Amino acid sequence: MTLNELRYVVAVAHERSFGRAAVRCFVSQPALSVAIQKLEEELGATLFERGKSEVTITPVGARVVEQAQRVLEAAGRLNEIVNPA
Repeated sequence: MTLNELRYVVAVAHERSFGRAAVRCFVSQPALSVAIQKLEEELGATLFERGKSEVTITPVGARVVEQAQRVLEAAGRLNEIVNPA
């Protein structure tokens, strides 16, 4: 599990679209999709239900997204400690 994978999960949750999340993360849609699938396999859980026009978050996915946001915020604080403004 990487910080980038967590960023992708949060982006998909916010955008409700793999394509828009990929644009937001400056990666290709296939790369983002593969990273999310890899994380789902690693966790042994489906985070998103993929529909034709919209992506929905599963109940476990919602919990993962919440925790991912906390991890990313904490990682940002580490950068602030090392590189104060």
